[in-house]
Amino acid sequence: MAIFDLDQNNKRFLFEAGIKRVTAGAGGESFLITGSEKTALLDCGMAYCGEALAENIKMQLGERPLDLVILTHTHYDHIGGLPYLRRVWPDLISIGADYGKSVLEKDTVQKQVKMLSESAWITYCGEAAAHAVLMDGMRIDRIVREKDIISLGDRAFHVFETPGHTNCSLTLLLEPDQVLFPSETTGVYAGKGLIITGMLKSCRETIESIEKCKNLNAETIVSPHYGIVPLQDQKEYWDLALESVNRNLEFVRNMLNEGALFDEMMEEYTKEFFTDPVSYEQPKEAFLLNAHHMIRNLIKEIKE
Repeated sequence: MAIFDLDQNNKRFLFEAGIKRVTAGAGGESFLITGSEKTALLDCGMAYCGEALAENIKMQLGERPLDLVILTHTHYDHIGGLPYLRRVWPDLISIGADYGKSVLEKDTVQKQVKMLSESAWITYCGEAAAHAVLMDGMRIDRIVREKDIISLGDRAFHVFETPGHTNCSLTLLLEPDQVLFPSETTGVYAGKGLIITGMLKSCRETIESIEKCKNLNAETIVSPHYGIVPLQDQKEYWDLALESVNRNLEFVRNMLNEGALFDEMMEEYTKEFFTDPVSYEQPKEAFLLNAHHMIRNLIKEIKE
């Protein structure tokens, strides 16, 4: 499998020394952070590019091992590569939220991750996987909670719980670099002053998480599925995130007021929101699954 473009000249990925984009395929970003004592990968993309991801990491680390994988949440496009990394680094420790650990222990979740991984394989490779999608080792080994610190030696991640996209969503602030990796709860930057909402579980919790991230006053924001947010939008980033939440909230509220049925809402929401760049970053099956949960939860909150 070809290794995905690692062009570090792209302004979205011009990091300070010791932070590298090692993304191996469309659909999810992965960042490698090296400290004086430990190395850590932030998210590990989809299964279809798991082997290429391992190759990208080896190119950067040389003889150093990959010590940690930090999972911002347990959706398949952020964890699919984990079993492929464990084949290369058997002592690898995966880190995530307590809720995420319990989620991945459910057979139903494992089956869903595998199903979505198989679908993505066809979407991005044009054919089904030659062998069964690896699932062995799809787990969280170490739990972290609010304000925990993950030390890499001369660098450390400060952990913040930011539910709203999922109940296990984590935001990471890298110190002393002052680089913030906000969870998908806060949205996905799409360029030109646009953020696509990451709200799935709860509108209220999403707004609270956005405010929490804003108050961290980070120097650099790395948006999920995008990279470094341009300075001109970084100043307004959190306002843009809130605008995106409100856009989705008003869409559902207006359709409710018009008496639309759930299936009608899904159809109209797909027409309105499943456009570029969403359609490139996310298979339609995953988009529809997320939209189903988001609309259901918004309806419930609106009626409360």
